[in-house]
Amino acid sequence: MGSRRNNLIVLALVVVLLGVAAYFIFIDEPVTRSTQLGLDLQGGVSAQLEGSQTGGGKVTREEMVQAADLIRQRIDRLGVAEPDVRVQSENQIVVQIPGVKNPDEVIRIIGSTAQLGFYQVLAAGPQPNVPQDEIDQTRQDITETLEDDEAYEKAKTKILFEETPSIQGRGTDVNGYVVRKDPDLTGDSLKQNGANVEFDQTTGKRIVSLELTAEGGRQMGELTQRMLNDSLASGEPAQLAIALDQDIQSAPTVQDTLGQSISISNDGLPNGLPEDEARQLETVLNTGALPVNMQVISQTTVGPTLGLSSLQSGLLASLVGFGLVLLLLFVIYRALGVVADLALLIYAFLLWGLIVIIPITVTLPGIAGIVLSIGVAADANVVIFERIKEEVRRGKTPRSAIQAGYDKGFRAILDGNVTTLITAFILFALSSGSVRGFAVLLSIGVVLSMFTAIVITRALLGLLSDRGIHLSPALMGVSKSSISATQEARVR
Repeated sequence: MGSRRNNLIVLALVVVLLGVAAYFIFIDEPVTRSTQLGLDLQGGVSAQLEGSQTGGGKVTREEMVQAADLIRQRIDRLGVAEPDVRVQSENQIVVQIPGVKNPDEVIRIIGSTAQLGFYQVLAAGPQPNVPQDEIDQTRQDITETLEDDEAYEKAKTKILFEETPSIQGRGTDVNGYVVRKDPDLTGDSLKQNGANVEFDQTTGKRIVSLELTAEGGRQMGELTQRMLNDSLASGEPAQLAIALDQDIQSAPTVQDTLGQSISISNDGLPNGLPEDEARQLETVLNTGALPVNMQVISQTTVGPTLGLSSLQSGLLASLVGFGLVLLLLFVIYRALGVVADLALLIYAFLLWGLIVIIPITVTLPGIAGIVLSIGVAADANVVIFERIKEEVRRGKTPRSAIQAGYDKGFRAILDGNVTTLITAFILFALSSGSVRGFAVLLSIGVVLSMFTAIVITRALLGLLSDRGIHLSPALMGVSKSSISATQEARVR
């Protein structure tokens, strides 16, 4: 059964794990917010997006499926778990997102086509400290001014805008730029996952660094060299506008030829880019452009689809079932059952801790996975304890019977749990949404149940034996009549 020292080490490790779980459940965040709930348990946002081609062309089913996959990736990168993203009809996608803090911003991010473009600025029209209610009029005024500039050609150029919080005053700095109609360099030049949020080593400000491909770096070098030559000829600064779709994200002044590494910054703010804006920019750039234009045609806030009474009923049923399992183990296996009950309580708390730490969004199917994994954990104890009782009936001492029970029962437990894990992996691979949550929680529960049933329970029984506590057959749920019957059968 292992040495006393090994048993104490195992139990000390368990105490540490329980302490870590308790910290993340109760201390790191309020317990009411530490566990993430799915759309069916806490509600969220539901949005319907419609896809279209530039110029009015018809979208294909394949393009909509690809767009749905990219939208799901964006939501995952934003830290929102268990989104439900489904293609509906030929050109629509329904997105359901549980418990988001800023639904309008999330919807804007997932619906953005995210076309990255680099433009040489041909003319600029800045207007600082614009009050919020005057921004639209200011944009119109800047447009009229720039259209009169000789750099503006109606068929060959366009005007894009950049709006940033003013570093002086409470208004917004509105900047208009005349650029060519098509980007001088597109987002195709960006490496896969080439956008990262970093801090500038010189200024300490937050930026989004972009790593271009070798060909993209060559084209960027040619573009910026041409811009510097034009700047020397005209006396105007060489500005490179970096746009996402039709919004300028940054327009830095180019001082030297650029290569594969460039950055998006906001020098107008003390800390550079706001963290949320930088993370969102990183997300949309790394997930790539959507294959079609997406427009939000409806957005609604939804309540829990189950309703509060259904949720309470489900949780009550789970607790009652858990209590009955604990009682049944105690009645049938006596002292062994007490040890198993303690291990199951430890299992339940550690599982809760893992749900919070990873984190995993809990939905109703996820709760079903938890309940099923509790049954698997109890089943592992049943297999071992029945083997122990069988050895006791054969006349072995409790200590040797426990040793033999674990040795002989381990293979059956391993085979059963591996089969369950294979089923869970298949479910995860072939499903989506809340069914995946069920598969994830079931898998984690099965692995944790093996740890508690084989390691923790064995350590507790070993420690009891080392302390000199005598586990009689009666305390292990074995009657004298069954011992006699087994021995008589062996004699025959």
